Parts: sequence; C-alpha cells; structure tokens
Amino acid sequence: MLLGLGFCSGWLANAWQENHFHPLDKRVQRSGFRYISPLLDVELPEGYSVRNEPIPFKHKVKQFVDQQIKSGKVREMSVYYRDMTDGPWFGINEKVKYNPASMMKVPVMVAWLKRAQKDPSVLRLKLTFDKNSKSGPPQEIKPEQTLKLGVSYTVEELLRFMMHFSDNKSTALLYYALAQGEMDKVIASMDAANETDGVNNSITVKGYSGFFRILYNASYLNDEMSEKALQLMSYPSFPEGIVGGVPKGVIVASKFGVFNEDETPDDIQLHEFGIVYHPKGPYILGVLTRGNNWKAQAEIIRSLSELVYDSADKTMPKE
Repeated sequence: MLLGLGFCSGWLANAWQENHFHPLDKRVQRSGFRYISPLLDVELPEGYSVRNEPIPFKHKVKQFVDQQIKSGKVREMSVYYRDMTDGPWFGINEKVKYNPASMMKVPVMVAWLKRAQKDPSVLRLKLTFDKNSKSGPPQEIKPEQTLKLGVSYTVEELLRFMMHFSDNKSTALLYYALAQGEMDKVIASMDAANETDGVNNSITVKGYSGFFRILYNASYLNDEMSEKALQLMSYPSFPEGIVGGVPKGVIVASKFGVFNEDETPDDIQLHEFGIVYHPKGPYILGVLTRGNNWKAQAEIIRSLSELVYDSADKTMPKE
C-alpha cells in the first residue's frame, strides 16, 4: 500500500503519458443505457468535428477564461470540453497543472466496481468505521452526510457516501481496503495522466478527462458497472458548480475537488469535471481553477457551465 498519502494531497506513485487517437469513420454503439454509450474510445484532433469544424464557441470560452484571470477572480483557470456525440474537443490552458484533490475519489470508486464486476458480492462486503480508522483531512465543503463511529457499512453504502457527498471518511475506508497496485492499474487503464512527487498529485485538465471518457464509453468497466459509476456521480452534491449552470432537470454526472495546502487562504484550488446530459447530446465539461475564494471560484464554474450549455444548445443539431 502506498505510504504517506492524504486524500486531498495525493495518492498515486507513478506517471502516465497521454495517448493520442486518430479519427475513425465508423462508430459502433449500443443503446439501452441512460448514463453510458458503450464504444471503444476514439478521440479526434482538437477542434475537429464530423458536424462542424472548428467548435464554434471555443472563442467565447477562451474570452470568458481570460476575463476571469484579468479581473483577479482567479489566478489560473483551465477548461476542457468534449462533445460525446462525435468526439470533437478543445482545451483552454490545458497544460497547466493542478492538484486533483477529491476528484481522485473517482479511481477509488472504479477500483471497487472493477472488483464487483468479477464478484458482485463485493458490494455487500462490510467495513467498520471505528476509532482506528483514518478519516482523511478536514473538508472545506462539508459533506451532507458522513459516517458514524462504530457503525459497519457495506461497500455499496460507502461508495454512495463517497460519491454522493464527497465524504473523506468513507473514502479512507475504501482506499485502505484496496490491494496494493489496484489504484495504479485503474489509472493506467483509463487514459488518465497523473504525476506525483510522493505527496501531492498533479494533473492537467486534459489528463484528467480520461476517467470520464472511458466511463461514458464503457471501455474499462463493463456496461453495468460503468452505468453504476456515472449514476453514483449524478447526485447533485455540488449545486454551486456545473449543475447550477444548466436547466433544472438536466442530469449532470460530476465530481468536484477542493485543495487548500496548509489551509493557505490565498491559494485555493477548486475543480469540477462532469458529463452534462444535454437533450441534444451529452458533453464533458472540466474546469480547474486556482484562486483565493472557493465561493467566487464556484460562481465562475457555474457561469461557465451556463455559457457552454447555451452555446452547445445553439450549435448542436437536433437528434
């Protein structure tokens, strides 16, 4: 098991290089699912689209990001957008590195669902939160629900606490119950790029996108478990962010993260990644920010989400 790893500062001990994909002229998909679209993942060059080239609203997003940085509301900001219907994507400041913080709960979830894929009884396995259990660091954004001392929970219940409420206690129980190397295998298999100095993780907005692309396309977990993963992330645990920028009733499967090293008030990172299930077609939106006020940064993420949703609505053809 990896040593000296905190849940907002870093878990992983190896680095991955980003893979590059080339456009194909044929897509094979299976229907019948709400959250996934089973397909071997294909990534087109930036800006390319089967329907339109380039993505017409990239300049609006770039202008928005530049305005936020110039105003001082954030010091750094990166954005990733991908149309999941035919694969075009773009990145803004996509090479800037950040600490993923609680967004690393996603590979913990995937590791357990990979186990459950082989043996469904794993989800009924019980773990007890007691005085000897690790709790993870204090959370800037308090979870809506958390574990109670002395109570045993099934893995399925812990996954719900972790993903619905971003609870660090449940994350600790699940993480330390994994076998050595399970997390490494998950991340290496999901086209995610992470670097670590032994204490802190470091990701880019493009590097983190692999988790959501691979889950949506059911390329690592099977259909049932990929569907379950995105369903677990569809609870609106962070209404101040992406979900706050889309119309009521539109499903968003997302994960947010807050990193505040040594609780330095003027160095706060707030991030969110999610799949927005737009009626005309789903898309991924990832926003990573560094500033000094998480509430102001959340407002920026919410405003960008609204801008992207409205722009996609105007440019996406009707299905």
